[in-house]
Amino acid sequence: MNMQGKNPKGQRIPNGMLVDNYPRNMWWVAAYSEEVTTKPITRWLLETPVVLYRLEDGTAAALYDRCPHRWAPLSEGHVSGSKIICPYHGMEFDTNGNCTKAPTQTMMPKTAQIPSYPVREAGAFVWIWMGDPEAIDRDPPDVAYQVDKDWSFITGYMEVAANWILIRENVMDLTHIAFLHKNTFKQDDWITAPDTYWEGESICYEQEFDLAPLSPLFCAGMGLPEDKPIKRVQKGTMPSLAISFSDWKVHDPKPERGRRSDFIMRGCHIVTPSTKGKTHYFWGAAFDVPKITQEVAEKTKASVVAAFNEDKDLLQKLQKNVENDPRGLDYLEVTLGADGAGVKVRQLLNNKLAAEGRSLG
Repeated sequence: MNMQGKNPKGQRIPNGMLVDNYPRNMWWVAAYSEEVTTKPITRWLLETPVVLYRLEDGTAAALYDRCPHRWAPLSEGHVSGSKIICPYHGMEFDTNGNCTKAPTQTMMPKTAQIPSYPVREAGAFVWIWMGDPEAIDRDPPDVAYQVDKDWSFITGYMEVAANWILIRENVMDLTHIAFLHKNTFKQDDWITAPDTYWEGESICYEQEFDLAPLSPLFCAGMGLPEDKPIKRVQKGTMPSLAISFSDWKVHDPKPERGRRSDFIMRGCHIVTPSTKGKTHYFWGAAFDVPKITQEVAEKTKASVVAAFNEDKDLLQKLQKNVENDPRGLDYLEVTLGADGAGVKVRQLLNNKLAAEGRSLG
């Protein structure tokens, strides 16, 4: 019997990449803070159309982007004081989604209410909670460094045609750098599995490396030559499924006179599910160096985008391949030693979904 490609159990630990695998009771990033103004914008989050806007006093707000009267998108309307006005018939709604005015009549329709979503601002972002508001038990993750004057924060965005969990697993296992990014990162020494562990509720990995040249992506931000051997410790931390950090802790054993010996580059990987099979990917590269030059910032950003486009291209092809294959997730999936953090990600995902009364398998 030909059993090639058969695995009756499918994924041993499911990640749900072909279905709705989005926990609701957690903070996701909705937008950069600077994107949200008194001019409403629309964004699909967790397969839901959301209108994001600010009241005239600067408070951020989020509602379901569909008027309950004739379904016009509120994102095409405008803000007046503390209300958002539907562009179609002028109905007004407060931040709780209640209709406060229907210009064509004096009586308010009691059923004219829109789902509203709690939002909070932290670091460079507006965060949104799309589950049960009564279940909010924490603030968004600590990202204060993003607006700290002693750090330089370079950031970007791309839409990826792949399920968010693929990006999350990708950035929690950086042993692919030596292969997928051999021409961009040029950091070919990460070919062994790091230690992985829990730090409170955060998933972490950590590994120390011998003297070797630093990836050219980050040399300019630290003012280091690309051919100088340095020591580094790589530590990854994932405080929630929405965000993870990859810290490159660099030590220059022979700094030039008057120069620093130690630096940190903090990679930031933020994922938010969009429409089915698509993800909003917000990334950041921060240096504990104040006020790097615009030239260095632009060079670093261009290099990071080139490398991340390699991830994007492969993950999109992976997603499409699995979507089109009739076997879907019912195919042999091998777990390697370097997948320790990724396995923990899947365990956390399944635990969160189970707590919401949902299951992937």
